[in-house]
Amino acid sequence: MIYLPKSVLHRMKVHEYLRTLDFEDLKGNPVCTRCERVALRDEGWSEDRIGHCPACGHRGVMEVTLHEYAEKMMYR
Repeated sequence: MIYLPKSVLHRMKVHEYLRTLDFEDLKGNPVCTRCERVALRDEGWSEDRIGHCPACGHRGVMEVTLHEYAEKMMYR
């Protein structure tokens, strides 16, 4: 089981699409490097790990997935 801080979980639940998914489905999604919210995979994810954050609009390389983010306790 993976534990996240309440603030991170709350930020995940703001986006309508992310709200419909279970945490197990979200584990493979990237984490935004700017705002630390769950991002969506974008074109080029498989080659360059490019993601798009629906919260702040950042589009670029996102190396960390939600699973790694929670497991290594990378949150602020």
